[in-house]
Amino acid sequence: MGPLGNIIQKELMEMFRDPKLILGMVLVPIIMFPIMGVAMSSSYEATQNAMRTSGVSLYSQDASDGNAGYTAFLCTYLELNNLTVKNLTAADTAEAVRKATDGGAVVLVALPANFTENIMALRYNTIGVYAIFRDFSMTEGAIYSQVVSVLDGFNNLVVADRLQNAYPNESVLNLTFPLVAKSESVIRGQVHDADPNVVGMTVVGSAMIMPLTLMLLLIMAGQLAATSVAMEKEQKTLEVLLSLPVRRINILIGKLSGVMVVSLFATVSYLVGFTFYFNSMGLGGGADLQALGLNPEPVGLMLLGTALLLSFISALSLAVLLSVFTKDVRSAQSLMGVLYIPIMVPALILMFAPVGSLPAGLQLVVLAIPFSYPILASQALYTQQYLLVAIGVAYQALFTAAVLGLAARIFSTEKILTAKLEFGKKKKAPEN
Repeated sequence: MGPLGNIIQKELMEMFRDPKLILGMVLVPIIMFPIMGVAMSSSYEATQNAMRTSGVSLYSQDASDGNAGYTAFLCTYLELNNLTVKNLTAADTAEAVRKATDGGAVVLVALPANFTENIMALRYNTIGVYAIFRDFSMTEGAIYSQVVSVLDGFNNLVVADRLQNAYPNESVLNLTFPLVAKSESVIRGQVHDADPNVVGMTVVGSAMIMPLTLMLLLIMAGQLAATSVAMEKEQKTLEVLLSLPVRRINILIGKLSGVMVVSLFATVSYLVGFTFYFNSMGLGGGADLQALGLNPEPVGLMLLGTALLLSFISALSLAVLLSVFTKDVRSAQSLMGVLYIPIMVPALILMFAPVGSLPAGLQLVVLAIPFSYPILASQALYTQQYLLVAIGVAYQALFTAAVLGLAARIFSTEKILTAKLEFGKKKKAPEN
């Protein structure tokens, strides 16, 4: 094994010797995100079960005239929509609210007198819908929204019944739906019988994984690279390493390679964890991308891989450069905050808006940041707009070469040992 191989082996041994590193960068993502996904999915199922089992109290004054047909219809319609309904008897609405609250109901629906009679006479009714808050949870809000949605559906059914009575020879469909939308998706000039919402959710869910993963990994990898150099300076082992008969460029490449190997494992871990999380949350959609012709092409995958590699190299080189100007691990980690801005800004922007929809000034800012191009490359897997990504990869290559060359230049001098960046005023020497 040559000098470079020995340096890489040394770096890997030091990194894998630290259990916190393996736990934080490799094991936690592949364990934490699936657990989060299962927890969120279980919470959603619990909300659905609560909607079926939590009480909706119905207080009706309509039965007093013996003509409560629509009240019974509304009660049945609520139950058909997975809501448990309990009828209340009370002297007035205030008493009904107290009974519903004491009985554990989440929503109280109060129907006025002559509810059925008003409907049959083509008069509107004002009904009370009371949301009873206890723990202010999402479940309470979901049940209330479900009740309101069912009441809207009840309105539509009553209107359809009126139209059917007025036009007995016409179908309900013709009477109630002047138009029926049949949604299809046009992808690359081809019409596909696929719900646009499902297609969009599938692609967006897949495209969101890359910005999130890249943002986290570049930050963690940069921290790791900066900490590696700063720790050597703090423990005074960097002088020993630099005194060995090894080219200093090999020391730099060895440190970057060691971090990149660890980052490769972390990338796989994060991708698996994020994918499981998004799918469990239903953000992955359900469209068959292969049937829609949205399978990634080799040129898109090549551009994505190249953009990722260049981003890692440039981010790690910048982290090493920043760590040169620190005296210990603590100051290195603090100074790394400077690197977070160009990593996080494009990820957060491009996660929600394509670069072409941004204002011209913001477009220039995003395109000037080299860490934007892996995200653009991941989006180009579906849009097949490779020209901008190819130009960006060339720009990335120039930027990475410049940063790597600067890092190699500093490593070849004694500045790596003496350079320091300190904030605040220097203390004056005591006067004699």
